[in-house]
Amino acid sequence: MNDRGGVLACAVLLSPLLATGCGGGSGHGDRLVIASWDDGRRDGSIDVAAREFRKANPGITVTVRKTPFDQYLQALRRRLGSGRAPDVAMTVVGYGEAGTSRALQDKGLLRDLTGESWSAGVPKEYRTVVGNGTKVYGLPLDSTVIGVVAKEGTAAPKTFSDVLARCRAAAANGKVAFAMAGHEDSKMPHLLGFALAASTVYADDPDYGEKRLRDQVDFAGSNGWREAVRRFVQMKNARCFSPGAAGTTREAAARALAEGKAEMVVAPSVTMPLWQAAAPKANLTMFAFPGDDDPARVRVPAGPSSGLVVPAKAGAPALAQRFIAHYAANRVRYAALDGAVPAIPDGADARRVPGYAAALQPYLSAGKSSPLVDQQWPNPELITLFDNGMVRILNGGSAPADVLRSLDSAWSSKAP
Repeated sequence: MNDRGGVLACAVLLSPLLATGCGGGSGHGDRLVIASWDDGRRDGSIDVAAREFRKANPGITVTVRKTPFDQYLQALRRRLGSGRAPDVAMTVVGYGEAGTSRALQDKGLLRDLTGESWSAGVPKEYRTVVGNGTKVYGLPLDSTVIGVVAKEGTAAPKTFSDVLARCRAAAANGKVAFAMAGHEDSKMPHLLGFALAASTVYADDPDYGEKRLRDQVDFAGSNGWREAVRRFVQMKNARCFSPGAAGTTREAAARALAEGKAEMVVAPSVTMPLWQAAAPKANLTMFAFPGDDDPARVRVPAGPSSGLVVPAKAGAPALAQRFIAHYAANRVRYAALDGAVPAIPDGADARRVPGYAAALQPYLSAGKSSPLVDQQWPNPELITLFDNGMVRILNGGSAPADVLRSLDSAWSSKAP
């Protein structure tokens, strides 16, 4: 799930220990070049890690080069194929866009990091988004989970039938149960689709995503995917969303939640700052979205969001691997700087979700999770087709079979 909001324009920040900017160039010898997107913070995790690595290694120059996120992934793909590759690059993990980790891996643009000491700690369910299931090509940094965001004290529906009943009750009282935004780039329709598919597809076939990559299954022929989209239609018909949801922006949806016009919203934990900013005085919490009437079948979409990789053409690969090992050793502290939870748990009993999402921890501990679906979709066009199809359903202009057939028509088992 590739959702990075609030990215600001590229800034140039200089200090004796750390230089950050927007240029290119390759590291070599005692010089390390790190590429990252710019989130507008002077002291995000990558900045602090770079300063501390420089301090622990006298004589090494560390340069962090930042680019606005909306330009970053495409630029990264070009740089890794040229002689201007950085030594370490932050990227979104899995598939989804041209510059994400599995897309880069498919093109032979990344170094194999399987032998690094930290790689053994990568959770089994994450190994297919930071590698190919056997080899590891990146250090996963943060963990995100899709669930229901609501104000503290909101009763959590336990089954999908409960969801539909809540929707009808809210509509009868002039509200909606779920904030929804179908406006371009909101991403909310497909996120709800992922939450539904977690229980209808992955509860029966946890390996569905990898089977799709091997062309052993499709979307239109999957009972689970047909049921997931059918349940989205049921939610629309039960008036779970506002009548104008198809044209609503994500910011307007956040205001509806803040003002009590909507009771809940299905969203990933990484977007919590958006909902909290709209309701600064509210205590927001998260719980599982029940995509099935059997609570034992309910699954929660979860996985790493970003990661660090070493380009195949890195000028200082040994130094790059030392930096990533340094980051891995301090991952709990660095994740906390970003308000996140490290993707590699700090021990068997370590928390896998932020504190406000504690109700989701038992699902992850019990293995009742599913992948973030688009991380297993090599063709970036698929997520647009899926989102557009769900928006057409909101407008009453598409059927579940149409949506799924469009995904099969655009499917590619390798990144373009």
